[in-house]
Amino acid sequence: MKSLTNGLTIEKLNGHCAIQDQGRDHQQHLGFSGSGAADLYAFYSANKLLSNSLNCAALEVMMGQIQLKANNTCTFAITGADCFAQINGLDIKHWQVHTLYKGDCLTLKQPKNNIYTYIAIAGGINSTPWLDSQSQTYTEQKLAFGHPALKVGSDIPVTHLATGSTIKSQQAGQTTNAQLPESFYQHPLLTLRFMPSPLWHKMTTQQQRFFLQQTFSISPNSNRMGYRLANKNPLTQLSKPMTVLESNKLSKPVCYGAIQLPAFNSPLILMKERQTIGGYPNIGTVMQTDLYRLSQMRPGEQVKFITTTIAQAQQQLATFNARFQ
Repeated sequence: MKSLTNGLTIEKLNGHCAIQDQGRDHQQHLGFSGSGAADLYAFYSANKLLSNSLNCAALEVMMGQIQLKANNTCTFAITGADCFAQINGLDIKHWQVHTLYKGDCLTLKQPKNNIYTYIAIAGGINSTPWLDSQSQTYTEQKLAFGHPALKVGSDIPVTHLATGSTIKSQQAGQTTNAQLPESFYQHPLLTLRFMPSPLWHKMTTQQQRFFLQQTFSISPNSNRMGYRLANKNPLTQLSKPMTVLESNKLSKPVCYGAIQLPAFNSPLILMKERQTIGGYPNIGTVMQTDLYRLSQMRPGEQVKFITTTIAQAQQQLATFNARFQ
């Protein structure tokens, strides 16, 4: 194991902060959530700017409102929601590389748009792993698994590779075209592409068309477990024939991006801290790259649905991964 040192200390926290990597997707058969960074585009971008491994754990800050003090000199990259970051009261830009010297304070305010901000450290955060991942999951932290929950006074452990490092490259203080957020995110209306399930194919053409014509709003009752959607038109057209088909079904495994219809009402899209099994009707699965976009959307923002194929979803994911290689 790499030697550790205290790199940063949380001095103020009015939102939520957690350590995240890609997650533990290969442990769900044990009943534990996959977890991981909600927005892998911003997460990967921060690590790429620092020439870190893409899976190098970073801080995921929800709605900003945090102050960190540097206990050693370190270089970091900040991506995701723009929280009007400052070092010692001086404004700095997001999607760029910066250096904190011993005693410096990094402050994030509340963002006007989006939700999650990522702070990656050159050399990496090295917190206590659990089930082959450093990702922290809210529900499982209550069981004392992995690294303790972050709060005011928490120290962020980093490797000795991180301390005293400054990046001397053209990337420092610059935003490269590969990381421009405008080329990835879609606002104010996001079209979610999904792969239909067998249940979807049992619906009538009229029912399918009705669902695809709807515009849904992100519900305030949304979180890292799942995004609940609200719409003005009740989905009663889907209920009668579907209830007969699903009435005797047992709970079954669920996956990231599954579109569930509790009581054939408002859709629920399963996100990074989803459960591992569920019994609600499932009409399909949203492709991963659109889920990264969805994770940054706030209550009241709108989404629509359109069908796609597994081949198209795989191609999109391959293209996404290629831009970070």
